[in-house]
Amino acid sequence: MKAAVLWTGGKDSALAFQVSLNLYDIRRLVCFVPADNRQFFAHPTQLMELQAQKMEIPIEFVPISEPYKPSYRQQIETIRDSGIEVLITGDISTVGGMPNWIEEVAAGLVEVHKPLWELDRYAILDTLIANKFKVICSLAYKKHFQQTIAGRYFDAELISELKQLPIDACGEQGEYHTWVLDAPFFKEPVQLEDTRVVDADEYCYLTYEQAI
Repeated sequence: MKAAVLWTGGKDSALAFQVSLNLYDIRRLVCFVPADNRQFFAHPTQLMELQAQKMEIPIEFVPISEPYKPSYRQQIETIRDSGIEVLITGDISTVGGMPNWIEEVAAGLVEVHKPLWELDRYAILDTLIANKFKVICSLAYKKHFQQTIAGRYFDAELISELKQLPIDACGEQGEYHTWVLDAPFFKEPVQLEDTRVVDADEYCYLTYEQAI
C-alpha cells in the first residue's frame, strides 16, 4: 500500500518511518502547517526540507486553517486522491486525554498506521540509541526541567535522566521536542553550525546559523 509519513522532524516521526519501511511503499513525507506560514521554533520547515533531502524523499507542506477539522479532512482527501492509502504517524498516546486527532480527521478517508502507539517509553528511547539515531532536543519547557535539555543530544546520559523525571519520558505531552540529525535511512547526516540555546519566557529552544 502507498503511504505517507506525517513528519515533524522529530524522533517519533523518524522512528515511525524506520519501522514502517518494510511494511508500506512510503512515497513522501507530509507536514501539516499553519496556512499563515507561521514558523515553530521546535519544528522549522527549513530543517525538515533538509532532512527530506538527506533521506532522498519528497516532503509536502500542507496548509491548515480554521475551522481545523474540515480543513484537515479536505487536505487528507486531496492526499488520498493523489494515491496515498495510509498515513503513518509517530503518535505514542493520547494527548490530554483527547482522542487521536489524525484518526479522527482521517476516518473514512485513509488508513492510519500508529507503529509506536502505547509502546514502552523507555524501550522507544533505547531503540534510538541502538539504531544510532542522532537526536538533539530542540525545545524544552522550563517547568519540567531544573536545567534545560534544549541543545543536548540524546545519549545514554540524557535518556537516563529522562527516565527518572516525573514526565512522559518521550515528551508525548509536549514537555520537549526534538530534531533528528541522522538515522539509518539518511544518506548523510544533517550538520548544524553555530548553534545556541535561547531562553524564552516558558521554554528554552535551540537555534542555529546554518544547517547543511
